[in-house]
Amino acid sequence: MFSKRSELPVRWRLTLWYTGLLCTILLILGGMVYFLLNYSLRGEMERSIENKANEVLKSTKVVSSLPFFLRQVVLPDVEVFAAPDIYVQVVTNKGEVAARSKNLSQYSLPLNSKVFEDLATGKRGFYEFSVEDEKLLMIVKPIQFEDVVVGFLQVARPLKPVLQTLGRLRIILIMGGLASLLASLWLGWFMSGKVLKPVTHITEEARKIGAEKDFKRRISYQGPKDELGMLAVTFDDMLESLEEAYSKLEDSLEMQKRFVADASHELRTPLTSIQGNVDFLLQLQESKGNNENIRHEALADISSETKRLSRLVKELLTLAKVDAGLKLSLEPLELYPALEEIVRKSRFLVKGQNFAVEIKEAKGVYINGDRDYFQQLLLIFFDNAFKYTPPHKEVLFKVKIVENWVSLLIEDEGVGIPAQDIPHLFERFYRSDKSRTGEGTGLGLAIAQWIVKEYQGKIEVQSTVGEGTKFIIYLPFFRLF
Repeated sequence: MFSKRSELPVRWRLTLWYTGLLCTILLILGGMVYFLLNYSLRGEMERSIENKANEVLKSTKVVSSLPFFLRQVVLPDVEVFAAPDIYVQVVTNKGEVAARSKNLSQYSLPLNSKVFEDLATGKRGFYEFSVEDEKLLMIVKPIQFEDVVVGFLQVARPLKPVLQTLGRLRIILIMGGLASLLASLWLGWFMSGKVLKPVTHITEEARKIGAEKDFKRRISYQGPKDELGMLAVTFDDMLESLEEAYSKLEDSLEMQKRFVADASHELRTPLTSIQGNVDFLLQLQESKGNNENIRHEALADISSETKRLSRLVKELLTLAKVDAGLKLSLEPLELYPALEEIVRKSRFLVKGQNFAVEIKEAKGVYINGDRDYFQQLLLIFFDNAFKYTPPHKEVLFKVKIVENWVSLLIEDEGVGIPAQDIPHLFERFYRSDKSRTGEGTGLGLAIAQWIVKEYQGKIEVQSTVGEGTKFIIYLPFFRLF
């Protein structure tokens, strides 16, 4: 099951990612600007307040000969240091107001216990408080005489300008952030659409290709060779592979259908013959007549068809193994002794033909092969040569070294093969014209071609109708010395 999150289109997800990233950056940047401006403005105000307090302290005089506190400390005119946005107040160490600027009117700057505690511990700092809903920033400094605190100086300024500036900044940041958010949503949507346009094109083309099963169709991407371009190229390569695989599959299915049909026909013929002869023998048995010659012919026919059927099944099994990926186990094979054995067995196929053998050049030659399949290979060609060569004609088997190949020539003086049939000789169940039909299954040459390919070799065919046929097998060879 897909989650709700995965159902959101990629375009929207990219847009939200872009917008979220931009919002994060704006929040961090806006927070830093706000913090730095607040720090700068407050720092400037604190410096101005402290400078004003120091000016007042420098103008304060202490007369030591007078007996009382208020007579000992001569305060400056605080109005000189006051301004519309600066409030000045002097209090005794008992908290009584000794002097204050006129802009304070009837109000007094507070001096609570926390301030006294901070001053007693030597801590100096700034204090915020409100008077009539107006926030003020104040500094308190002690007035000393011979290391004795005789009073306190208070200087304050309203925070309204700082708060107004920060308020305007907040509005600008919020409005700018909202505008940037909307702009980023639109730009993210627009840009992600541009970026994903090739993907949309590929998706649409893939959908059409899948619906129509048209593997010859291509994406035809015209953009830059970036990641999306590589995706389109890879997709086209995949379509090319699919087209090739689909074509091979169709050919394989067609070949399989033809193979099954041909195999069924080839199997039906000997089975029908065997069944007919068995039925005929049963009828002879019921008639109880003296038909030994007829019975012998029927049995001989059954034997022949049984052998043909056995040969066909064996060849079908071989081709089934080939189709399943059978690979021969090749090992060094000395050619001359192997050929002597095959020639000896092939003489049993001779039916009045002259069998000429020239294999001396095979001495000392080795091939990478499988002895059993090598024997099967040559027997297939010898069987065809003797089958289609009339008595008293010649069948020649000759071995020759040609550059890096050893050639095995099987030449007969038989009926020959029409030129139009030569390209199809190695197809399964293929038969040439009626002059070359016989007891064969049409599978031998297909098996022979597979064996030669396993040996990394090749086969050439030359034939003239009425004169004979040449099969030349080329195999790579080597010598041990």
